[in-house]
Amino acid sequence: MEQTILLHNPGAGDEDHLNTELVKAIEQEGFGCVYFSVKEDDSWKEQLDQADFAVVAGGDGTIRRVVKELVQRNALAKKIPIAILPMGTANNMSKTLGIDNELPRETHIKNWKKSKRQRFDIGVIKNPDTTDFFMESAGYGLFPNLMQAMEAADKSKVESAKDELKLALEVLHKLVLEADAEPYTLKTEGKTYEGKCLLLEVMNIQSIGPNLMLAPQASTADGVFDVVYVNEEQRQDFANYIQQLIDDKPDAAFSYNSFEAKELSIDCSSKYMHLDDELILPLKNPLALDVRENVLEFLVVGD
Repeated sequence: MEQTILLHNPGAGDEDHLNTELVKAIEQEGFGCVYFSVKEDDSWKEQLDQADFAVVAGGDGTIRRVVKELVQRNALAKKIPIAILPMGTANNMSKTLGIDNELPRETHIKNWKKSKRQRFDIGVIKNPDTTDFFMESAGYGLFPNLMQAMEAADKSKVESAKDELKLALEVLHKLVLEADAEPYTLKTEGKTYEGKCLLLEVMNIQSIGPNLMLAPQASTADGVFDVVYVNEEQRQDFANYIQQLIDDKPDAAFSYNSFEAKELSIDCSSKYMHLDDELILPLKNPLALDVRENVLEFLVVGD
């Protein structure tokens, strides 16, 4: 019998009995299961080596919390694959991995028996003072601004994940029209890109934020980043595109500037940056970024 460790992030709207239901559903499919709430304490970290795979029940932030522990573990520690039960608002990680968040939880659990291991690269970001990692994206401009604005946004009328995603798009639209463009310099493989950008993202997955698809061709295991940026002269076109998304226009499209890179350096004067869902003060310029291949494994439905 394969043993799982269920790492759950109980949200404000979760029923008290949900953790019991999750454990029961997993055990009914023939898996052993031990439950931990990642909000309560860190005792789950000591139990990882006892499991054949970890189950993360939550959103992108919960996945990052678990991944952060796995990345920091000693190289001799057991390599544990991750299965996702998507329960967040945006679920950008599961979307990139082809995990349908519309499916019932029971279906996801059944799928683990026919799953395959999907390699997952991570991004490492460093300067002389510090080193950190990201699994989704790192960037400047609009998304750090959006993260701040959403903290202060009126969510009194938000009743569902769909409502929250639409609110985020509406806040983003306002920011696109008002935000200052920031000077940037990107260097990679003998090429230099310069200008003033509204958005600059180093993507390791396909979408970020309110499911904004910045890098539809991005792969979790191709050994390269998709570097995406929107320049000042694209401001109005980008605002129009966001408005089309708000209006649920199915043919909405926008041409991002982008290129692939395994290594690059960034110099940007933005006041803030983000690593995945963490808003941070910018690290000292210039930053060096590179891809570390096959650091993680996720369980996905096999072909």
